[in-house]
Amino acid sequence: PVGLRREMQAQAQPAPPQAQQAAQQPQSVPQEELNDEQLKEAVRLEKDEVETFRVLFHRAAGPASTLPGKLAVAFFSRSGLPNPALKLIWAACDRGGKGHLTRPEFILAARLIALAQVGYRPTIEQLKLYKSRFPIPKFELPENIYTDDFDMTEAEKAIKHEFDTETGKWKRTLVNVVVDKKPFADGAMRAAYHMRDLSESGENSSYVLKIAKLSGTPVAQYFDDVKMQTEAQKLARAFNGKKVPKRVEFIAAYVMELIDRPNRPICGVERFVPGTYVKYNNNWDWSDDRRNTPQAFSHFSWEESQHTLLVCDIQGVADMYTDPQIHSMDGVGYGQGNLGIKGIMKFLDSHTCNHICRFLKLPAKASKTSDFGTVVKGGRMPDNGNPFPKKGA
Repeated sequence: PVGLRREMQAQAQPAPPQAQQAAQQPQSVPQEELNDEQLKEAVRLEKDEVETFRVLFHRAAGPASTLPGKLAVAFFSRSGLPNPALKLIWAACDRGGKGHLTRPEFILAARLIALAQVGYRPTIEQLKLYKSRFPIPKFELPENIYTDDFDMTEAEKAIKHEFDTETGKWKRTLVNVVVDKKPFADGAMRAAYHMRDLSESGENSSYVLKIAKLSGTPVAQYFDDVKMQTEAQKLARAFNGKKVPKRVEFIAAYVMELIDRPNRPICGVERFVPGTYVKYNNNWDWSDDRRNTPQAFSHFSWEESQHTLLVCDIQGVADMYTDPQIHSMDGVGYGQGNLGIKGIMKFLDSHTCNHICRFLKLPAKASKTSDFGTVVKGGRMPDNGNPFPKKGA
């Protein structure tokens, strides 16, 4: 709980140097054994501390009413105190040597641990002499280690469907996710929500979840979109392998099935990338020739796939792309935007090769004479000196 973390992080007044030295060298001397009333008076438990110590005891003992010695050793060792100090504390709190601690005895032990952590000797005598408000003991528990906002109160179960380009098969994983209540972007066909995947941490847990606004959207469309993006990323790796000046990436995407919701809705999910989205070309005959890399990648995809498909409709943040369209020679798959050979030829006929195309020695249909956009310093031209080699050169 947040209240527990805050209290456990509170800074207590440190002991004087002499007391700190004594705390580091605890002496195994018999300590006074308190009866129930004396124990209650010694620990001086405040009303606002009751929940804190209830949670601590539950963390140490679970649902049991007493804390066995073995579990006590495991829990108290997270205090960072040396073993001699912990033995001294155990001897003072395990009244009658029964081998376990009751709840009041656990609170007594926690008080002594807190005193030792701020430099005082962990003894009953010192506990009675301590007149200030007692510090809260600190233990290395998971909630004290992490500083992120990991919150499962709004989590829901989902099935994550990912496409493996190497095997050509889909795989699925059960995950917990948190989806915002309201969309941050609203289009004509889909609404976009911020989503966190609790199986990941930090920035890697931030995603965008896209849900169709109209019922009856074919499930296959979501799977086609993810398959497209995954196959485009495979071609991007080949493109980057040519040592181009600017690398390109396609944002990791998958299909999400929200199984805790009625009718288990299917959605598209991709990593959240902050920045301004820009469209560089479409799936027909338009392209923004102010950028060389996106246009060269589309041309490259046609040659690298051995004239079987072409990746277009390039858009994204800088060269981190999303939502591409693939045209295939046979016009099969890749969603309704796959215009087949007509889409491929329309793009190629309107494409103007740029400096990156020439650096990659891609067969050219036309020439971009300006040097706007990315160029390759010292980039080699084809061996025959012709910047526009014939097909197959």
